Amino acid sequence: MTLKNLFLGFIIFYVNSFNAQCYYQLHMYDSYGDGWNGAFLEVTMNGVHVGDFDCDVSYTLDSVYSFSGATMDFIFHSGNWDSEITFAILSPIGDTLIYGPAPSDLDNLLHTSNSTCPSTVSCLNPFSLNASSLTTSSANLSWIPSATDTIWNLHWDTSHINSHPVNGVGNSINGLSNNNYSLTALNPYTSYDFYVQAVCGINSNSIWSGPFTFTTLVIPGSCGAYLLELNDSYGDGWNGGYIDVLLNGTVIDSNITIVNGSGPESTPIPIDSGDVLDVVYYPDNWPEENSYTIYDQFGNIIIIQNNIQPMNNGPLSTYGIQACVSCSSPISLYASGITTNIADLSWVSGGSGGALWNLEWGVSGFTQSSGTLINNLNSNTHSLNSLTPGSDYDFYVQEVCGANDISSWSGPYTFTTNSLTIAGSCGIFKIALLDSYGDGWNGGYVDIEVNYSITQTVTLQTGSGPEYFDIPVDSGDVINVLYTPDNWDDENSYEIYNEAGVMVVSEAGSNGNGPVDTYGLISCQSAGSGVSNSPCGWFILETYDSLSDGWNGSYMSIDLNGVSSHNLTMYSGSSTQLLPFMVDSNTIIDISYHENGATDQEQNGYKLMDNIGNTIAYELGSVNNAPLNTNGIAVCQSTTSSNINSYNDLLIYPNPSNNLVNINSQELISKITITNILGEVVFEKHPNQSFTAIDVSSFSSNIYTIKVMYGEGQKVEKLFIQH
Repeated sequence: MTLKNLFLGFIIFYVNSFNAQCYYQLHMYDSYGDGWNGAFLEVTMNGVHVGDFDCDVSYTLDSVYSFSGATMDFIFHSGNWDSEITFAILSPIGDTLIYGPAPSDLDNLLHTSNSTCPSTVSCLNPFSLNASSLTTSSANLSWIPSATDTIWNLHWDTSHINSHPVNGVGNSINGLSNNNYSLTALNPYTSYDFYVQAVCGINSNSIWSGPFTFTTLVIPGSCGAYLLELNDSYGDGWNGGYIDVLLNGTVIDSNITIVNGSGPESTPIPIDSGDVLDVVYYPDNWPEENSYTIYDQFGNIIIIQNNIQPMNNGPLSTYGIQACVSCSSPISLYASGITTNIADLSWVSGGSGGALWNLEWGVSGFTQSSGTLINNLNSNTHSLNSLTPGSDYDFYVQEVCGANDISSWSGPYTFTTNSLTIAGSCGIFKIALLDSYGDGWNGGYVDIEVNYSITQTVTLQTGSGPEYFDIPVDSGDVINVLYTPDNWDDENSYEIYNEAGVMVVSEAGSNGNGPVDTYGLISCQSAGSGVSNSPCGWFILETYDSLSDGWNGSYMSIDLNGVSSHNLTMYSGSSTQLLPFMVDSNTIIDISYHENGATDQEQNGYKLMDNIGNTIAYELGSVNNAPLNTNGIAVCQSTTSSNINSYNDLLIYPNPSNNLVNINSQELISKITITNILGEVVFEKHPNQSFTAIDVSSFSSNIYTIKVMYGEGQKVEKLFIQH
């Protein structure tokens, strides 16, 4: 026997020794000692709620008084950490009804009380109250007698806080000799409460059982009633969010919500043939937990609206459902043949025999009836032209089966036109989108920023890809790629190719996460070191993480001619990562790995490839050791220079910057001027020294031009401020 069983036996013996046999005993344990974390035991006697009981710490003993012969019902309600819970329920004479860990389902443990204590009244109350055969105006009420009672009193009223008989509000019928009763002349779609008590004798009645709540049926329209069902994924109601229902543009039901719990909460909607139904959702707190479903008069699902990722704005509103039509909505909407200004739209008939279709299209997010409408198309394809490059569009389709018989709208289907392919001064970067499963990005997308402004938003609608999108760039442009997830993110990946067709970035989703963002690609990058020799080309640093769990704080730094050029780390979700950077002839590259207190360094590594793809450094961590540093790599060496420092006449670094910009010259700097993109001077200084630092922390993120005059020369370049 375990220590816990011995302890339970002692407690039971101790309590039984000092307690009359009137009470059920509830022995409640928690192995962790922090209570039941929301779980509880609900107890009713003859259908009347007695109380809710739980454990506050490691052990709680509680008791429930009962009458002899009463029907007791014990229901366990789950909480968090149910695996920590154990409980025992003992009858008044000491029989163990249940003992063990919290069950996955205790609904219901019924027991006829073997208490030796009589009821305070001369008979027990009825139980199992029920309402059946509900119509729009009537209901059959019934109950089960507790013992020998044969006469009952009935009380009923519309559901409200004062509907209990003791408040004297509502309708009462006394001296019923049958344990059922039919109510008539009720109002449609109205909630009612009813209570019953047994008549024990002259001037002696049982306690009231109830309330039992029922709702009369709604009066259907000419084609029946639709059903609106609300759910909440967290289980705390809609937190202020609600829905209004409109028929033919008029609100017929408003402020429909879930006050508490997960739902479902159902609301019927009477529908006449041809009615147009709109369901308008108004969010409040935690809208991403809300969802709703609309069923037709036969119980078929018309639409399911869940939270819209990635904005977490809750479910969309639903507009334009045409009720009880025989015409089926089109399916399989698609857009193909997409160019910068053309898209070929197609769809498949819903199968109800329609031979004409109505089409509405416009810029993504447009409200239906505000787009471009094309009626009575006699083909299930249509080509759009004169579209805007790099733009998102939506289209909807409706099937026409007859003069007064049209389907509901299908859609929206969203597509994106290709961006302009006019090359910038540097040429064209390309991004390729891929999907490992072959069903597109399922709502995920990337925003492409050029110089910190979004120039296009792209996604992979269907298939595996690759689907290519052009990014025209000027020399020195900064490119960021920002990924936004939706469904099945780990199937998504993308690659970026520079103006020479060299892949400089490859990011793939893994372990339930989508590909990571890419920041700070510089197109046709001029030499970061400031060396006056000719450019050597793109070098690529490829980093590794064998477990794809990130570098946990460790990072790498790249110095060009002793000046810090790049810092990078790896975040969870990616096993490889590429960093391209441009170098000049005779540049000296130093690569340093910084452990920074992180563990598991043996998982990490890196490889450096030169401008023609040769591997010139390759280091992997070993057991308890981080990858080694690589120092003193001389690239594209010329025959006329052995001292690289002789070319460092002026350095401006770091660039981009968010704090200080350092300027280092071999000659005195006479003047520094910084102008914004409008040509306005935002900073000017005359340092008359060879080194100075400029505080740019107060500058807004943008592109500036910095001009430095020194000795007999001057230098002008773009300055990127990024916070």
